[in-house]
Amino acid sequence: MPVRVPFTTPAVAAAGAIALAALWGACASSVEAPAVSPFLNARPDVAFVGDESCATCHGELHASYQDHGMARSFYPMSEDRAVEDFSGVVVEHPDGLSYVAYRRQDGRYVQEEFRVDPAGQRVHSLVRTMDYVVGSGNAARTYLTSIGGRLFELPLTWYAGAGDNAAHWDFSPGYRDGNGRFSRAIPDRCMACHNGYSEPVPFLEGAFATLDDGIGCERCHGPGALHVEARLQNESAPDSIDYTIVNPRWLTLERRLDICQQCHLSGAVSVQREGERAFDFRPSQRLEDHRALFQLANEDPHRVGVISHVDRMRRSGCFIESGAMECTTCHDPHDGFRDAGPDYFNRRCESCHAPAALAAAMTDEVLRASHAAGSACYSCHMPQVAAADVPHASFTDHFIRVVRDDDRIAGEARPGAIAELVPYFERDRVDGATTGAAYVVYGRIHGDRAAMDRGTALLAEALDERPGQGEAQFLLGFARLQLGRVGEAIGPLEEAVRLGAGVPERLNALAQAYEASRSGARAEPLYRRALDAQPSAANIRVNLGRLLEAQGRLREAIAEYRRAASDDPTLAPAHYNLGTALARVGDTAGALTSLRQAVALEPRDPAALMNLGALLAGAGDLQGAIGLFRRAVAAAPLDAGAHANLALALANGGDAAGALRAARDALAIDPGQPTAREVVRALGG
Repeated sequence: MPVRVPFTTPAVAAAGAIALAALWGACASSVEAPAVSPFLNARPDVAFVGDESCATCHGELHASYQDHGMARSFYPMSEDRAVEDFSGVVVEHPDGLSYVAYRRQDGRYVQEEFRVDPAGQRVHSLVRTMDYVVGSGNAARTYLTSIGGRLFELPLTWYAGAGDNAAHWDFSPGYRDGNGRFSRAIPDRCMACHNGYSEPVPFLEGAFATLDDGIGCERCHGPGALHVEARLQNESAPDSIDYTIVNPRWLTLERRLDICQQCHLSGAVSVQREGERAFDFRPSQRLEDHRALFQLANEDPHRVGVISHVDRMRRSGCFIESGAMECTTCHDPHDGFRDAGPDYFNRRCESCHAPAALAAAMTDEVLRASHAAGSACYSCHMPQVAAADVPHASFTDHFIRVVRDDDRIAGEARPGAIAELVPYFERDRVDGATTGAAYVVYGRIHGDRAAMDRGTALLAEALDERPGQGEAQFLLGFARLQLGRVGEAIGPLEEAVRLGAGVPERLNALAQAYEASRSGARAEPLYRRALDAQPSAANIRVNLGRLLEAQGRLREAIAEYRRAASDDPTLAPAHYNLGTALARVGDTAGALTSLRQAVALEPRDPAALMNLGALLAGAGDLQGAIGLFRRAVAAAPLDAGAHANLALALANGGDAAGALRAARDALAIDPGQPTAREVVRALGG
């Protein structure tokens, strides 16, 4: 007779720590007072009116702008806009998961994630709808799915192809190296550039009260309510400057460039200034008053990024020597220009560089012929290159120069170098809080403890001089907490909460620090205050539930887990903790439902696989349990408990040889594993 021994059940999993997305909104101090714009609509209280209002008076400009890539930067996925190949091409990830995008009936497009076992049978499938498209499609189209009122980036992107590269599916940028699967919530900062002025839900990443359809007029001209009101009262515009609306022609060159740079300038790290939010920048303001940018000192100077246009242009002799060149010299912001043909851009080059004079200056006949009128200037002096940070897409290098044969164009950061961040704006060279924040953000994103250590040192020094910087205090405490320096984290986190008592991330971080220092009683009111500020913050609600469960308040914990799973159906710890808690109170059916959902969301989580397997075994589905235990072993090959559970299930199923192999594997990892030892003893092995 097979041995009967109780299944082992791992402890309840803790919810994840503070969401990384929160750090993208991290703020640093501002050394200089922000410049005051002369344009009245730069004030934060002026409302946006939408492109339809602009079109009533500027119909021709509005109509021509619809052909511009910016106007097509974000829109709902629909059958009439589909250009992709939905024949079912599978894209495989190195971690064993595979992805496919395809169309279902009634115009519904989806991406599916799946996993197959060694026999070729699917053991996991997760399907998400392609609800929105990001990108005009000139280079690529990336997709967002809407779940529970929040937007998440999908893993597959359609690359339009260029030159010898045919259009095809592949992973969205970053997914091959650090696969976030279907759980990448869209930060406000991303939406602020890829779409118009959508209204974000406070303190809830990926949630928006309103969504624009593409980048609109007000991105470059500022909110229009004041201007509309003025024109309704008097149709005639002023003879001089109309200060109710920004017209970039009246701005200095630097302020005009800032309008473009708000989305076409990036760095290794971007942090917002103290008190600034992702959508706060207004045309005519200084971009450096809104955020700080940092480059990597060890980065190859020839590296071309997908949004490096302005920085590359600034290096060009044309820009430096002319004193007047800018983005709109070549790009009409009101009209689509991509398909205008070579003459469109050649005329802009020839407005400064007369072909006859250029040809006369050349040293041989070949060069003279290549500089004749009608030659494609940009094909030589602004070549198409592969951007280092976006695969399978070509972009025009905006560094205008004579490209030599040995001129490397697309480079990477030099391997093995210690991260050294260099501020883009001069003011940040003397602002330790800004630089410290940048190092913390960089370190958190890249798992670089040395960078986080350096960031904490800079932040601590800056806060000694000026302690009243709430976000800097938060980042200092957060970084110390992540580095395991709990005692040092509590002070700055308490100060951050004092300076911004209604910010959920600060309250959540301080509560976690209290828990880690064995002061759980002080954590509960902080979690509840955070949830008062944003009731849908599911990760914080899971933390509260976990705390309540640890205190033995199981029914209260279950209620919190249920609410968290409802508010964010993608949050695997909410389903997992709910399932294990329901199992503890004897609700087997509810526990099975929740644990199945946890496994569907995280098919490689050994704890979820083992707990679900234990419940299935208890319900009489031994084969189902064995399959889950095998997956748990594959996901955690060094987990003695996973091998022991498999051994016990195989023994109960009559496979003595398989049970002994699994038990011995468990004992090789942990010689004292009790279940494995009992299986070996019972089977006489």
